[in-house]
This record gives sequence, structure tokens and C-alpha cells, in this order.
Amino acid sequence: MQAGLLNASGWIAAKWLDRLAVNSYQGSGSIELAEFGAFEANLAEAVVLDHGADFLFLQWGAEIGMLCGGDHRGHRLSALPQPSRGQLRRVCVRAIASHAPIMEEAIWGVHGRIWECAIVALPTASCGFAVTHLLAALLFAPHPMFTDTLWIEGGTLTITGDEGPLSAIRPD
Repeated sequence: MQAGLLNASGWIAAKWLDRLAVNSYQGSGSIELAEFGAFEANLAEAVVLDHGADFLFLQWGAEIGMLCGGDHRGHRLSALPQPSRGQLRRVCVRAIASHAPIMEEAIWGVHGRIWECAIVALPTASCGFAVTHLLAALLFAPHPMFTDTLWIEGGTLTITGDEGPLSAIRPD
């Protein structure tokens, strides 16, 4: 995984831990995403429904929407498209089961591009023994092995990369 994604995930987890030390874990769980500065657009706040059977997003960052098919504020996780639905659900369930931050790496193919992703879920509130709110982060960058762009135009496959455009006849 790219060092930048790991560093960003670590910074978000450290900020969460700082917030946890200042505020009580037993609080309402609602958080200000603006506290996370430039990463605000990569964050979502979720309420745990039915002991982790589903999650409802109260806040939704714009950058997450790029990979997850739009703004899902007010939507349940079960309504999201794949691959985001399955992988976000797995990370969120693990975070509520362990009462601890969970991070998972993933590679997604979205919008004709290959993305390297870091998915983080951090519990922000609990009631008794159950986690009630989560902070979810989706950090992503173009996969380093697939930085070139491919497209077919008029029967010609064009590959653009650092060396400039290369063309080849598309096989039929």
C-alpha cells in the first residue's frame, strides 16, 4: 500500500484517539468532521442499526461519494453499490465487535480506473457494551501499477503514459 495512504490512516486514527482522550467514549457519538481538516471529505459518520446488521450515514464526505456512487447521507449501508457496500460493512462490523479501530486495504475498480484504498472504521460512542456510532474513512489513490489510461477511440486502442500517447490497432 502507498505510504501516503498509511500515513493518512494513521493521522486519522491519532486524531480519533486524541478526541477520545478529551471526550468521553460514552458521549452521543456525533462528531464534527471538520476537526479532521483536509480529510473531512474522506469521512462519514454512521449510526449502528440492529446491533450491526446495518448502518445509517448521518454525514458523508464528498470524496467518498466519488468512489461510492454519490452522496449517501441519510442512506443505509445496505443500499450502497458494490464494492463499497461489502468492504465498508466488513470493516464497520469488525470495529463494533472489537470496540477498536479497524483498517483494511483494498483495490477497487471504479469509473474505469484502479484505486488503492484504505478503509478505516473507528467507534465514536457506545451505550453499555454496544458501539452506537462509527467514524468511517475511505482514503484512496490511483494504483501505482495502473497509472496509464486506456481507452478505445475509433477502433484504435490508445495508451497514454509518461512517454506520451502510444497507439495500436484494436484486435477484433
